[in-house]
Amino acid sequence: MFVKQLLEKIKGKELSEGLIRSLVSQMVEIPRGSFLMGSNDGEDDERPIHNVLIERFYLSKFVVTQEQWYGVMGTKPWQGIKYVCEMDRCPAVNISWYDAGNYLDRLNRATGKKFRLPTEAEWEYACRAGASNSFAHGVLKLNLPRYAWYYDNAFKKGEMHGHEVGTRKPNKFGLYDMQGNVYEWCSDWYRKKYYNKSPINNPPGPIYSQYKSVRGGDWARTDYFLRIASRRHYSPHHKDSYVGFRVALDAEYIAEYIDAEREPGNGTDALDTGPFQFI
Repeated sequence: MFVKQLLEKIKGKELSEGLIRSLVSQMVEIPRGSFLMGSNDGEDDERPIHNVLIERFYLSKFVVTQEQWYGVMGTKPWQGIKYVCEMDRCPAVNISWYDAGNYLDRLNRATGKKFRLPTEAEWEYACRAGASNSFAHGVLKLNLPRYAWYYDNAFKKGEMHGHEVGTRKPNKFGLYDMQGNVYEWCSDWYRKKYYNKSPINNPPGPIYSQYKSVRGGDWARTDYFLRIASRRHYSPHHKDSYVGFRVALDAEYIAEYIDAEREPGNGTDALDTGPFQFI
């Protein structure tokens, strides 16, 4: 037991000095604000449109990549799976909701912080980035291929897999692949009629259900499924080549990094690898 704990401690130190620092440097500030969540133009579970207030938080500009997953977990669950492009900067897939939780636990043990999945409301707010249309870039579908990997420019052309992150245009918050490429796990349990009783402030989702929410669409879906308000759900045990995840972090933990860098005697070399420093 002692040897196992020691190895965990050593590996955690390695993560915090390298991979974890790069992960934190990719976190994007999502400002506090309110928005109208849902849509009247889609499925029943997108109704009613309701006002939601989201507190400031941070969200990774990319979904977790294969390189990042392997660096934290030391496994390759996508290996040998159909419809996967095995490349460092392609999305880590064939990962269940519980698997994503294990990744976050490992990350948090290495850093002492609380990385997590975004809630459905946080995800939609971040995806919209102020937009009220079906797509973050505007109302015109003809521009969608510039922002998303989906049926028209991936599956239809025989590129039947998740694509390298950051190769389409970002939304106004600087987030990539929020629509298309791979679906993304959210923290929420899913209920079809949750919007009827959703609280205004930072809705956490239902207490329990059979399913977990996923958002965003994927490389095989048509534009209808890439709409910002579109909702889908899977068992938390489900895994396939269409679903990945990105990480979120509460603003209070980012503040700790900034405060640490202001302490007397701290150097500024760490700033070269990103805006925040692990200590």
